[in-house]
Order: sequence, then structure tokens, then C-alpha cells
Amino acid sequence: MNREQLQSYIYTEKLLAQLYRQAAAMATLQSERQVLLAFARDAEQNANYLNHFYREEFGTNFDPMIPEGNIQGTYRDLLNEIQKQELASYLELRKLTYNQGNIELRETIRAITDVKLGHILTLLAIVTNMNTPGEERTQKFFK
Repeated sequence: MNREQLQSYIYTEKLLAQLYRQAAAMATLQSERQVLLAFARDAEQNANYLNHFYREEFGTNFDPMIPEGNIQGTYRDLLNEIQKQELASYLELRKLTYNQGNIELRETIRAITDVKLGHILTLLAIVTNMNTPGEERTQKFFK
């Protein structure tokens, strides 16, 4: 994996962490807010894992500055954007699990993609349940 690729993956994870925090601030349900903040922590951890390999390969950290989120629109719009980012990242990283010579990196990426798949499915459930009114929505989401 080259430097630019790895930088791109780290940047994406940092961006996702920021987007999740932005979405958590917009969430009306405490349960959703907690889930989104947990996902932000997962994305930060993913960036840290990838940065470990960056340091090993290139001898320095890569800690990009992420500009403040400027996704305009509703909570649903933001969740849809996060889903798009997560899915694109998932598909890109998943390819690396098939042809990666570094076993430790391959297994780390496999673990990251497993977490991403959980995020994608949870976001899908949240967006799908947005059409359900109040209390029903909370109960339906966490059954």
C-alpha cells in the first residue's frame, strides 16, 4: 500500500469521526446520540490503527486536519452522507483483505471492515426507523 492510499484511509476515518459527532449533536433520541458517539470513537480508533502502520512504513505519524463539517441539510441528510462515506470506505478497505501481504495489516483491516459493516447496518436501521413516530421508534430501534 502506498503513502497516498494510507493517508486517504486515515483521512476518511478522521472525517467519519467528525461527521458522527456532528450527527450525534443533531440526534433527538439519546439512544441514537450514544450510538453515534460510539461510532465516532470507533472511527478514531480505526484511524489510530491505520496510523500505526503508517508510522511503521514511513517513520512518522499522519494526523490530517479535518475542516469543520459543512454538510448542509437535515439529520437524515447527514446520516445518508455518512452511510455513503462508510460504504465507499468499506468497499475500498475490503479489497485490501484479499491481496495484502502483511498479515497484521490484513487482519487489522478485516477487523475495521467488520466494524464498518455494523455501522452501515445500524445507520440503515436508524434512517429506516425515522418514519416511525416517537416512542414506537425508540422501542423498535432497540429490540
